[in-house]
Amino acid sequence: MQSLAAYCFEAEVDDPKGRLDVIDQLTKNWLRKKGAEDPDAQDGDFVSKTGDGVGQFSRQLIESSIGSLREVELIETTDTGAMFTTRMQVVKAGSRIVVYAALSATPGDSRVTPVRLYPRCPLVIRSILEHFADWKFADQAVPLSKAFDATTPEKAKILCDDLRSSDRRLPIVVVSSDEDEAVWPNLQDQIAKHLIGLAGTAFVSAESSWVLTDELGQRDSCYLGAVRLYWPGKRRDNSLAGINWVAAKLASFGMDESGKNRFLAALRREIMSVAALTMVPPALAREIRNSAERKRLQSLKQETLDQELTSIIDENSRLSSELERANSIIQSLQWKIAHAEYLQRSVGAVNDDDLDASPEDGQEREAPKAGDIRYYKKIGSGGGVDTLVQTKPCNHRESNWKPAFKGDQAEKGLLKLEGRNDWRSIAHCSACTGGGRWKVNW
Repeated sequence: MQSLAAYCFEAEVDDPKGRLDVIDQLTKNWLRKKGAEDPDAQDGDFVSKTGDGVGQFSRQLIESSIGSLREVELIETTDTGAMFTTRMQVVKAGSRIVVYAALSATPGDSRVTPVRLYPRCPLVIRSILEHFADWKFADQAVPLSKAFDATTPEKAKILCDDLRSSDRRLPIVVVSSDEDEAVWPNLQDQIAKHLIGLAGTAFVSAESSWVLTDELGQRDSCYLGAVRLYWPGKRRDNSLAGINWVAAKLASFGMDESGKNRFLAALRREIMSVAALTMVPPALAREIRNSAERKRLQSLKQETLDQELTSIIDENSRLSSELERANSIIQSLQWKIAHAEYLQRSVGAVNDDDLDASPEDGQEREAPKAGDIRYYKKIGSGGGVDTLVQTKPCNHRESNWKPAFKGDQAEKGLLKLEGRNDWRSIAHCSACTGGGRWKVNW
């Protein structure tokens, strides 16, 4: 069995019973949409309405002095024999409500071969998250399906503070919505929807991306139509860990709708596979189950077996914890193998662990030669010098290119980037936004 994803969030609520009633109803709606005729039953079989096979579900309610535990397991079998399992736990302890879900898969046949699985957020989890706005993970608000608009300098500064925060516990995906460079329009909206509950999403404009460059440095910025995944925490050199897909790499997925869906699937898999390893079942669930089992057994022969039964249950709890740790190690190894294989075959990821990688294409750029015509775009400024990167030509008319007679900061930036100033001419496009574009004839 391969772990695909996990979700975990909780809230302190004034009306825990009312919250559980809504969650119960959302769970029934989910089972009904899957094909279950009687979602109130403890278990049942159905023909899947969302897949191409059959399914089974089971439900259990456990009550104890600590609280209550609702468990739901849904298994869908495809026509190839592969099984996809969704397990959800809802815990209530006092005013605290905790929701945990895990997605896993088992292949249909016994073959040692890579299996490409691209999970999605279960509808029941999406419904629970969107129905209430107070869910948290590690005391931080759980991201919903709306991207943060960081297209102004003030909002971009807030985004930079979030990216650098040592308290951040969830990844953030930043999209450069540069109109001249973006591969797919409004990509941030779909990313936010696909990564609900697991990662925040933000988008910057061509102008506001300068703030990221000034605040984070060129290496950790996001510009020119790129998509960058920022993991929580920093490296030893204080840079931000993550993966950067520059526009050219995004385009290699395909510039049509199918290409966009391929990228979204790869992005989901990247984040969900990490969540599967790092989001663990709530300890409260085990405590409630153990408490209920202890009470049941003690009620049978309470006068003679009280101490012995307690010992048995504690031993069972210890063994369960050790089994979970062993499974975590196995899943970690499985993920590392799958992750390495994915990065090797992927047509789009530039891993930030390549410390000397160029932000343009991951390789060292060649110096310009006499007769070359190159295009550059401003991504930041500071100290009287523009920060420039090499880019592609724009689609504007040739008449928009005007000789640049007052481009001192751009010329200094060009000298800093290329290490030479022996160009023949510099022209500026009057139609380009975000600082414009420079055409340099070497």
